[in-house]
Amino acid sequence: MWGSTLIGDDYDSPVEGLPPELLTIVKDLAQHPDFIKNTVTPGAIGDGEAAKTGGHGTLQPKSPEGLADPRGEEKRRKRLMETAGALGTAAPTDQIQMSFPASGNGWFDTYFGKGAEGIVKDLRNARRVHKEFKTDIDDAIEAVRLVKRMEVDSTLGNIPWAETHLGAMRELGLSDRDLTALRKHANPREISLRQACLMWERAGDTIERLSKHEEEWGSVEQSEWLEATQLRKDARKQWKNTLHQTDNLNKQEAIWLTKAVNSLTERGVLTTRTLCESMEERNLTPSRLGALLKTYGGDFDIVKASKGSWSLIQNDGTILVKDPWAYTAGFIDADGYITITKRGEPRAGIIATGARGRIHCENLYKTLGCGVLQLDLKVHKTSKRSQHRLQFYSKADIAKLLKGVQPHLRLKKEQARAVLELLNLGRESVAKARKTELQRVVKWENWKDTKADDLLAEWGVGVETVEKWAARDPELIQLGIEAERLAGEL
Repeated sequence: MWGSTLIGDDYDSPVEGLPPELLTIVKDLAQHPDFIKNTVTPGAIGDGEAAKTGGHGTLQPKSPEGLADPRGEEKRRKRLMETAGALGTAAPTDQIQMSFPASGNGWFDTYFGKGAEGIVKDLRNARRVHKEFKTDIDDAIEAVRLVKRMEVDSTLGNIPWAETHLGAMRELGLSDRDLTALRKHANPREISLRQACLMWERAGDTIERLSKHEEEWGSVEQSEWLEATQLRKDARKQWKNTLHQTDNLNKQEAIWLTKAVNSLTERGVLTTRTLCESMEERNLTPSRLGALLKTYGGDFDIVKASKGSWSLIQNDGTILVKDPWAYTAGFIDADGYITITKRGEPRAGIIATGARGRIHCENLYKTLGCGVLQLDLKVHKTSKRSQHRLQFYSKADIAKLLKGVQPHLRLKKEQARAVLELLNLGRESVAKARKTELQRVVKWENWKDTKADDLLAEWGVGVETVEKWAARDPELIQLGIEAERLAGEL
C-alpha cells in the first residue's frame, strides 16, 4: 500500500539475532506514511533522508559493505529499534486519512491478517521468549498502538455523522471487531447507532450532574442514578447489537449463511432461488433466505448484485464474479437501460446509488474494460446518497456489451437485439426506414407498461404493427439493403 513510497528493499534484509515476529512488525510498519513522517532519525532504516512532511520521503538502501560488516549489522539493528521507538513516542503533526477496502478490513488486517489487538498479543508472547529484546519489543508495541490510534481516527473521520458523537463512540467501544463493523455498517445503520450514542450521552450528563451534587442524595437522586446507569447499559447493548447483528442469529441460521458464502465463492453471482437450491436445506425457503441475506448478508460480505441476486465482496473491495456477462446482464435488467436517442444514436448504461452501488460500477468497469465511468454524482442538492453511472456511448463499446449480455438478459433482451441490428445498418433508404422501426421498438419495450396508448397514438399504429416491426427477419432486411445498393451501382 505505502511500500511504493520507499526506494530499495533494505528493510527486508534479515537482522541476525532479532526475533522474526518483531522484525516483521517493524518492517511492515515502515510502509505506513506516518512511519516516514514521524521518524526522528533520518537514517533509521537506510541511508536516505526521510521527508519531514507528507510521508513521501525516500529511504536509500545501505551499501553492501555496511551489511557485510557485523558492526554495521548491529548498528542497523539499533537504528531499526530507534525508529520503532520514535514512531511509538512521536505524535502525528496532522491527521493521516487512511483508505479502507469495502470489506471493512483495517491496515493491520490487510498486512498481517489480524487486528492490532492480535499483533500486540503476539509481541507480548515474543517478549516472554526473547527477554533480551524486552525494551525493543515494548517500543514496537507502542508503535502498533500509535498506528491503531490513527486507524481509529481515520475510521471515525470517514463517518459523516460521527463528528458530534466522538466521545460517546469511543466510550461505547471501538475494538478491532467494532471498527471493522463500523467501516461496513456506519451509514446503513446510522439511526440505531446514533440512538445508542444519544442514550449514552444523556446518561453521562445525568451522572456528571449528580457527581457534582454536594448534598446528601435523596430518593430522587438515587432514582436518577439508577436510571442513568441502566440507560448506559441499554446504550452499550444497542451499540453492540447494531454493529454485530449476527450475534443474534441462531445456530441453524448461521450455518445457512455460511453455506451461502461457500456457494457464492464457488459459483459467483446467484439468485436467491438458485442459492437456496444449491444449499439443499429442507427447512429453508427462498423467501426466508432472502430475508436473512437482507438483514445479515453484509456481516458475511454478501452484497446485492442486482434485483434478486447476490454476490461476495472480497478483501480488496472487488466483487467475486465467475461469469462477468451474466453479472452485467443482471445489472442491466435491474438498474440499467438500453435505448436509441431521437437522433438515432444507440445508448446503454447502468445506474447505481450509495457506497455499494459505487463498488459494483467500478467492478463492472474494470471487468468489462469499456464504457465511461462517472462516480459520486449528486441526484439533487439535498441528497445524501450519491449516484454512480457506467455508460456506453461508442458503437464499439455498445456492441461489445450487448453481444456479451444478450444471452443472459431477461427483461431487456428485445432492446438488445434491436440495438445490435441497428449497429449493422447502413445509410440506404431501406436501412433508414428500418432504423425508425427499431427506434420505435426499443422505445415501446421501455415504456409500454406506462405509456403504451400515448406511443401508439403518436405513431398512428396498433400493437400488432409494433409486433411486426420487432419480428422482422434481419437477414431479409439486409437482402433488401444489398439489392438497393446494387441497383444504385447500375
